[in-house]
Formats: sequence, C-alpha cells, structure tokens
Amino acid sequence: MDDLRGSATERLAQLDALAPGDVTAEWLTLQLRAALRELAEVEPVADAEADRREDY
Repeated sequence: MDDLRGSATERLAQLDALAPGDVTAEWLTLQLRAALRELAEVEPVADAEADRREDY
C-alpha cells in the first residue's frame, strides 16, 4: 500500500477512500507517525506566532 501524500486535506480524502479492511495496523501506525513528525516540525512556528499575537 502506498503512503498517503499531499496536504492534510488530501491525505484525509485518500484515507476516507480506503475500505476498512484495506489497511493494516502497521500501515496506519506508519501514517500516524509521519503526520505527527510533520506536526512536530510546524508546532514551534505555530506556537511562536501565537505568542507574537498574544496581548500582554
């Protein structure tokens, strides 16, 4: 099975298009790890932007 690709919205659509029995727990775990790695990369940027916009 190919990895999910594209934006988060595109990956959700790809996931929704799969039948429940088409994927294994291992494949889902790999996809979750990839998504969490991406989130970990952008999270500091989002946090910094939130801090910048916060009123003191």
